[in-house]
Amino acid sequence: MRGIALRALILLACVAAINCGNSGPTSPDDTTPPAGGGGSVGTGRTAILSDDLLDDNDWDTEVQVFGAGGTGGAGQLHFNGQASAGYRQVSITVNSAQNSGTAAQVAVFSIKRRNTYFPTSDGAIFTVSYSEDSILQAGGGNGQYSAPALKQNGKLYTLVPGAGAFQTPETTWTPHSLTGLTQNDFRTLASASDHPDFSAAGARMDWGFMRLHSVPAGGPGDTKTGGLDNWRIVLYR
Repeated sequence: MRGIALRALILLACVAAINCGNSGPTSPDDTTPPAGGGGSVGTGRTAILSDDLLDDNDWDTEVQVFGAGGTGGAGQLHFNGQASAGYRQVSITVNSAQNSGTAAQVAVFSIKRRNTYFPTSDGAIFTVSYSEDSILQAGGGNGQYSAPALKQNGKLYTLVPGAGAFQTPETTWTPHSLTGLTQNDFRTLASASDHPDFSAAGARMDWGFMRLHSVPAGGPGDTKTGGLDNWRIVLYR
């Protein structure tokens, strides 16, 4: 959360079996799900996951590399030194792919702790909406690709470039959003046919976001650094 240091935090109440984190409460609400090719319209209820502090104690980071590879990491920073105005900074360095014959790609997943969703008790998910504020702090060009992400059965699922993941080229804080996402929009980076299970029989889900940077085969190494704030996911059930 960027802003005045004394800005108040409003914590929403938790219900059912949904587990809340310190800065990212989950709550139900009577919003009708947006259109999104999910078939059934569901119950009209929502579960909301959000975080505008992005404290390191509330987030886990996992890095996946492909081809010529590289490195990446994420951590909380404070806007203008204000303790109550945190955001998450992600830095990704891809190795040179000039002599490897393959592209170099690095994805940094940030998964929020204690914001767990259990479809067996919380209900099937019909569509997902996502929003964040983002900024490109170093590296230029189109920035990093960003997308919502989740972990289920030990696998990380997200959206990919050309299929929902969006660029973040702006050098000032800029809002981005996606709506009407279904389970088939999410996939592992390794397989286009590996999707999560949003049905009432699906396993536990832990939600977060993904940042990705890559260079094509023959391209030089590169580093991009970006910030993310006001993370929010709405699960329409």
